This record gives sequence, structure tokens and C-alpha cells, in this order.
Amino acid sequence: MQFKKNRAILSAIVATAMASSTLLSVTASAAGTRTKAEKYGDETYAQRFMSLYDDVYTQGKANGYLSKDGVPYHSVEELICEAPDYGHETTSEAMSYIVWIAAMHDNIVKKGIVDGASGSDLADAWKTLEALIPSADQQQGFFTVSQKGLSAQVSAEHPDDIGLYPSTGGESNVGKNPLGKTFASAYSSEGREYLLHWLADVDDWYGFGGSARGEKGNLTFINTFQRGDQESCFETIPHPAIETLEYGAEGKGMKFAFQESTAKSWSYTNAPDAEDRAIQAVYAANRWGVGNASVSSKAGMMGDFCRNDMYDKYYKKIGCQSMQADSDGGGDQGKHYLMAWYTAWGGAQDGTWAWQIGCSHAHQFYQNPLAAFGLLYDKDLSAGMKAEGAKKDYETSLKRQIEFYLWLSSKEGPFAGGATNCWMGDYSAYPSGVSTFYDMAYIEQPVYADPGSNNWTGNQYWATQRLAELYYILCTDPTAEAACADIKPGGVSVKEALKIVLDKWIKFFTSETKINDGFYEVPSSLKWSGQPENWNNKYTENTGLSASTAGWQHTDLGCVCSCANTFIYYAKANGASNIDAKGRVTDSDDLAEHALFLAQQLMDQTWDAARDDIGLSLVDHNGSLARFWAQDVDTDGKGGRYPYYEISDGSKFIDLRQMYKDEGQSYSELYKELEAAYKADVAAGAKMVEFKDTGKTYSYGMDCATDCSAFTNVASVDLLYHRFWHAGDIMMSLGTMAELYPEAKPESKKPVPDTTTTTTTTSTSTTSTTKDTTTTGDIDDILYGDVNCDKVVDVKDAVYLARNVGGDSTAVLTAQGEKNADVAKNNKIDPNDLSKLLRFLARLIPNSDLGKA
Repeated sequence: MQFKKNRAILSAIVATAMASSTLLSVTASAAGTRTKAEKYGDETYAQRFMSLYDDVYTQGKANGYLSKDGVPYHSVEELICEAPDYGHETTSEAMSYIVWIAAMHDNIVKKGIVDGASGSDLADAWKTLEALIPSADQQQGFFTVSQKGLSAQVSAEHPDDIGLYPSTGGESNVGKNPLGKTFASAYSSEGREYLLHWLADVDDWYGFGGSARGEKGNLTFINTFQRGDQESCFETIPHPAIETLEYGAEGKGMKFAFQESTAKSWSYTNAPDAEDRAIQAVYAANRWGVGNASVSSKAGMMGDFCRNDMYDKYYKKIGCQSMQADSDGGGDQGKHYLMAWYTAWGGAQDGTWAWQIGCSHAHQFYQNPLAAFGLLYDKDLSAGMKAEGAKKDYETSLKRQIEFYLWLSSKEGPFAGGATNCWMGDYSAYPSGVSTFYDMAYIEQPVYADPGSNNWTGNQYWATQRLAELYYILCTDPTAEAACADIKPGGVSVKEALKIVLDKWIKFFTSETKINDGFYEVPSSLKWSGQPENWNNKYTENTGLSASTAGWQHTDLGCVCSCANTFIYYAKANGASNIDAKGRVTDSDDLAEHALFLAQQLMDQTWDAARDDIGLSLVDHNGSLARFWAQDVDTDGKGGRYPYYEISDGSKFIDLRQMYKDEGQSYSELYKELEAAYKADVAAGAKMVEFKDTGKTYSYGMDCATDCSAFTNVASVDLLYHRFWHAGDIMMSLGTMAELYPEAKPESKKPVPDTTTTTTTTSTSTTSTTKDTTTTGDIDDILYGDVNCDKVVDVKDAVYLARNVGGDSTAVLTAQGEKNADVAKNNKIDPNDLSKLLRFLARLIPNSDLGKA
């Protein structure tokens, strides 16, 4: 692991520095820790794609990315909690990535640009993806009931308090799905909703599928999030998607905390950004000439079913602002035409009843105009949409999605959160002054508030990559531009609309990306203020909507490379052609050239820093893991039985996941380390602060993140993750560079780990011989960490600072050096500065932390 090697090396440096003031022999690691030969080499971007693809897909079972059945895990490592609460769950997101990378693999193989590369994986990848589409038997009776009509009782959401669940509705107030009969008729031979359920327990870790504790079983559909905006991933109650009433509370099964009564039933939920990513991948495969007719037909059918995501939750009229508004499925009045957060559907195990709902909330990053474009204008995809009205719906949706981005484009460039048709979760009247988009109300943090859903920049990179790829298609393919000539988002062409939002977005993120001699950072989080102007069918500058960078990072590798992918498509669309990174200035007036330069730097430096024997990874830290032990789950005063243990009122996150305590598991030692760190923090007085404990006034759509900053010991535990989606985004950036700039070559690597440098120090003439051992002189701009003032922050600075702090009278700091050395910002030079500099050099903290208290 990169950080452990560096940390050990730097500790040795300090010891040596303390012992000798004249001769230091130091070993500096500036490259990743890979010891294996690259299967296909790494001298071109295509080779790097194929070598990483070999690690992750071809050898994925051996390297821990894939299950015995070839299903991608969320991460190789098991102890993790973000959206999945266990690393060996899988998501529809991961399934979409397996199709995307397979399409790029087949493209590179077809081009013949990598020696020894062969095979066609797209069809197999799609077959793997279908493991997350419940079978007709697992959707018992759904299409039969659909022929008669699907309905669901209207019940309120409670965005301000998960303790207000369960929520019940009245039998007379029901939402009726207007599409059920249409799909049941068009796809009677399919016999099921052809959508991905978003989450599954791949090896049956929880035991809902009947496996013995500690043994690997079969993939089991599960659900988690059920209780509104405030329900974080640490507060969910995992439960099976197929409810048999075998577990949980008597008569209520595993849904005891969010339903008053439960029958033997099944229920599934999709997350349409995953379906759309898979469709985007198939569209790309078709453009590259490596498509598969059967896969295209199925992807088209999937896109057709995604029309269920274009509706309000209970099919109420957009802008109704009343819980009692008509929900009789009156057709288009309940469509917002955006890709909402989900559609959910379910029914009785005996097939006697079924239901379906849409979603009232739309987030900017769930939109995918590229997928909509492919479904409309790729003949193989469009032919797969059999249900009536598909073309008309997607023409409207394509226009509406792009207008959504025009509306949410902040004055700086990043995209703001989204919109809702259901204010406060109960269709309350919109507050005076709230901005609207086609009668939907603006919301800063749609759907989830702990933490806020639109602060993390991964949402920006994912969303904008699709926009940039579509923009590239329209800029380079006249037939594509002509095909959508009649669609005028905001009164302009699709290409013009994309240029408007992309120019601002690219300018912001290129200016906020940091590149510095082997160290890189991209924005990790954003801060928001204001709101967009009311949408009046044309673009405005949104001078009242502002975004700024709240933090930077270099370890979230999927985000780094998704950002690079976006830069590449934008650069090519705008004619950037200078692919010699050394020949380009780092701060260019040519935005496209600058974006291309930064993309290459981000990709190359990520590869050099993070490449290891199974993929790419850098050490990270997460103080919020204290919530394993600190977080109450709130079971509504009830208890129940899980397959392996009982839970009761007052249970914590870990009480619902007691398998994390098991000995002999891959995560056992990490669990013990985190638990010990948590106990040390608690002993020191650390407390978790939830929003309800802050005294702040709640406002719908605000960020209500729980504060775990006091858990410094937990935050210091080193975490190393190989997430499947990270690998996917890294591969797609490599493949995109190979596709659009085949002549581009990665820059040469940094020195390998065993390079030895000998540094000789001598006394320096000074104008001051005080105990502070500083020299006088003019002070330039501060470069924190540059102790020896050679304009570079490297291991020599740590050596020199160690000697100075250790009392070596020959290790004199100049006045400039003293300013640069105060990296802990405590107005003195002491071991705190040395410790912080060492942490930076070991890649444990970003350079933006230098010079901060």
C-alpha cells in the first residue's frame, strides 16, 4: 500500500536526520506499488485500459472484484458504508459500469491497437447486468394486475424526521399508474418490469436468502432506504425485497419500522441513472461498430420502461400543491418528463394485487440527455421501444432534461440540486419566492440531506460527462445534429444549449483543479447559495445562484478520472489538438487546450500514484465511520429477529450488522482498529452531533449532515478501497483518450521506489546566529512545505526540517524558509510542522491542508 511504504520511509528519514547533520541517504517513493507486469503494457492509454480491464474484469474473480458468478461487488473490500452498507453488496450502478467498460473493451479490440487483446464481452456483460432485473417469478402477477390497472395509496413523506415513520395513507386517496396497461400489452412475452432493482446482497451476508452465517450464498435482493431525507446510510434497516414474514416483528416482517402492516409480498426500486448509463454504453458500442442486436433491443426496452421514472410519485398534476389533488392517472398531467430518483413497484406473492409509484423529486445528476438521444436516434435502440408513446415522451424528455441543466447552471458553472413536485413530502404549497421549473419547486439538496445530496462533486462529474459526450457527438457528426434540429431547449439548438452550460462548467472546474509536480487535486465538495431564476423557456445567467469549492481531494479516483473524461470530450468537441502535454502551458487562455492538458495530467498522475497489483487505490480516511457504534437506528420502539440475531429498540448501526464483529474475516482487523479508535475518541469526550441537536431551524432541502469531526482517532484510521465504479471511471477515461486522441502517450513515470538520492548539507552563512537559526532576506510568496526554498516541496524539505527541529545548528532556515515551514500555521517551527509535512509527502493529506491550523 502506497501510504504505508511512504510512511515507513519517511519515519526512517526523520531518524536518520536526527542522527546525522552532514550526510543523509534517503529513499523516496513517487510511484504506485505495483509489483506485477502489466498484462498488455502501459505505454499507451489503450494498453493501460486493457491492463486494468484484465485486473478488474478478466481476472476479476481472482482479484476480488467479482463474485463466483461474475457479479461485480461494490468494492473489493467488505467493510464500507456509503450507499451500500457492506462492500460485497452490488448495485445497479456497478452493473451499468460492467456494460460500459465491456463496450470500450470491444471497441479497443476491434481497432487492433493493443497486441494480444481479443474477444467480445458486451453480450456477456449485459447478461451479468440482468441478474439485477427480478425475474417474472420474482414479480409474481405484476403484468396480470397491470392489465387491470396499478394503484398505490397516497402517503406523506417526512423529510425532517425519520422518527415520524411509519406513514400511512387513506384508502380513498390513491395514485393510479397510466402506463401499466400499455407496458403489459407491449411486453406481454417479457412478463416483467424490465428495470434494475438497485441493491442486492451478492453472497447473502445478511442471511435473508437462507445461508449459514459466514458462508457464501446466492444473490439476494434487499432494500435499505425507506424513511425520507434524514435517513442516512447509517440509519437504514436492511430488509429483503421479497418479504416472507419469516424475520422481523411478528405480523410485520422486516418492514416493522416503516409500515403498519405487511403481507407476504415483494417490492423493488430502480435508480434510473444506472439504466441510463447502461443505455449510454450500448449507444456508444453501436457508434463504434461493436454493438449487439439483441443487447440493443433489450437496452431499448429498458429505456422504454424508464418512462415510469418521468412521473410524479402518485401521478398527480405537476404543480398541484395539494395532498388531495387528483391522482387518477390522467395521462400527461402527472409527467415531469425528467429522470426522477426512482420508480418503485411491488405486489403480493400470490399475484393477487400489485402497485407502482413514480417519484416527485428530480436531481440534476440523474438526468442523461445522451441516453435519451440514443433512444431516439439510434435505430437499433429506438426499435426496442415497443410501447405506445415512447418517441413522443423522449422527445419531450430530451428537451426538458437539457432545459433542466440550463435552469440549474449557476453563475460560476456547477449545476445546482434539482426540483420537486411534492414540497415537504406532502404536496404542501410552495413557499413564497421559491423558484420554479415547469411548476416544480427548486430544492438545493434533493431527496437526501444527511449529508446533502448535491455537495459531493461526483454528481457534477458524472452528469457533465454525459453532456460533454453528447456535445462531442453533435459537434463531430452532422447527421446527429440534423436529427435533433427540431428540438429547441430554451429556444436554442441542443448543441447551442450544451455549449452554454459546458463553457461555464469547464471554466470553473479547470480553474479549481490543482496540478503541482506529481500532486493533483480536484474539487471534492461545493457550497451553495441563492437559487435560480424562474424558468421562462429561455436561459438566464442565474446571477443569484452561486457555487464555490468547499474542499479538494485526490483519493476519490473515480471522480478524478470522470472529471478527466469530461475534459477530454469537451476538448475534442472544441478542436483541441495539441496532445503533447509538455508543450502546453498550465494556465492557457484556450479553454479546450487547457482542459486536455489537465485531463492528461490527472490520468497520468493517478496511474503513477495509485497503481497496485489489482487496480488503483489511495489511502483515505472517514471519521463518519464512528456512526457504526454511535448511530441510533430508530426502530419505532420495536424489535425483531434477523436471520442471525435479535434487535431491539435503541439498536445502533452495528447491532443490525453484527457480522462485522465476526473473527477470521477479511475485515476483522480493520473492524477492531476502528472500534478501538472509536472507544478512544469517546473516552476523550467525542460526541456525534446530529442536525436535531444543533439548534438550527430546519428548512426543506437544506444540508443536514451529521458532524463527526470530534472522532479524530476514527478519522486517522487508514482505509484502502478498490471500488468497482472507481475502476470503471478510470478505465473509461483511459479508453476515451485512446479513442479521441490515439496519438497521445502517457508521460514518463516518476522515479521508481528504489531510487536512492544522497544529499550533502553544509553550513550556511547567516546574518543572525540566534537560537531560532533563521537568516534574514526578502520574503517572496509563501510556498508551504518548501523549507529549503528550491521552489519544490519534496522529501529534501522534510529532511532539512527534521534536522532543524532536532536542534541541528547547521540546518538554518532563511526568513523565507521559516515562513514556508510553518505548515501547521502555529507561528513557530516545531514538531507539529514536521508531522504535517510528512503526512503531506505520504499522501495522507492534500497540499491544500498545508498552512492551515
